[in-house]
Amino acid sequence: MYLLFWAVSFYVCLEVFSRTDEIRLIDVIYTFLFHVPMVYAVTLHSGHLIKNFLAKGKYWLYGLMLFFLFASTYFLYKFTFEFLSGWIFPDFFLVGVYTGLEFGGFVLIYLVLSSSLEFSRTWFSEINARTRVAELESEKTSTELKALRAQVNPHFLFNSLNAIYGESLKGSDKTPKMILQLSDMLRYVLDKMEAESVPLKEEVAYLQNYVDMQKNRLNDPQKVRFNIVGNMNGYAISPLLLINFLENCFKHADLQKDSGFIRMNLSLNDRHLKLTTRNTIRGQIDDVEESSGLGIENARKRLELAYPNAYSLDISEDNQHYEINLNIDLKV
Repeated sequence: MYLLFWAVSFYVCLEVFSRTDEIRLIDVIYTFLFHVPMVYAVTLHSGHLIKNFLAKGKYWLYGLMLFFLFASTYFLYKFTFEFLSGWIFPDFFLVGVYTGLEFGGFVLIYLVLSSSLEFSRTWFSEINARTRVAELESEKTSTELKALRAQVNPHFLFNSLNAIYGESLKGSDKTPKMILQLSDMLRYVLDKMEAESVPLKEEVAYLQNYVDMQKNRLNDPQKVRFNIVGNMNGYAISPLLLINFLENCFKHADLQKDSGFIRMNLSLNDRHLKLTTRNTIRGQIDDVEESSGLGIENARKRLELAYPNAYSLDISEDNQHYEINLNIDLKV
């Protein structure tokens, strides 16, 4: 960038300093000598004063150093034309024709132009740095989401196989159907796990399939209710995000008692998705918290990564019931 700046400067000054229609050797020499103090001023200003004083808010020091820069540049200008020219070009007689005030104006112009270049270069560098940071953050978020989604699979597979195993031990005729349901669900998991988002309608179908499979192993499936309200078409959701909350219900619900139940409600109003679950629990509440914490914490982390500032998750519990209220503002 600076090479182009000096090339343009040299050409413009050569045209200005030329006293005839053609450019002579003395014009080239004069332009070269004129640029010696300019290069000094621009280099010192851009490479030192801006970075070490102006950029750090040391304005008084910057102003003081700028005064010394103008003074030293003028003395270099005088030295260049009164001593250096005679030493390097003894066959040419060259004098500086500008007063200190006029020369200061030239220096000011060069400093303003070079500072604009420096600020532009810094600005573009900062933009590129911010873009790279944003890309790295996006890659990190994507990696974390994939890692968290991968944790869903073993957990879900273990629970499902455990349920099927229980039915097979009883010789239940439900076992083949449950195996087919598990096969369909695993195919969905493999197909969608790497996706950033999936159609909400497909995700809800996956959840319904999971609930149906769990109900097949129950003696009283009426204790489990999964209500879906709203038109799920046209919306997308991060895949495998809601399954943890449903798994949590079946894992810890006390369905042995006559009063045991699981209630799950999923509704969509405009783009506002709401999931509520409520179930009776068995054992001490501390045991439930300890055993269910990893799945819920996984889901909470995924919500934070996929829907920052666009979700709310409230969990309430007592010695008999466990309840979850999740709200997500979906993207169309």
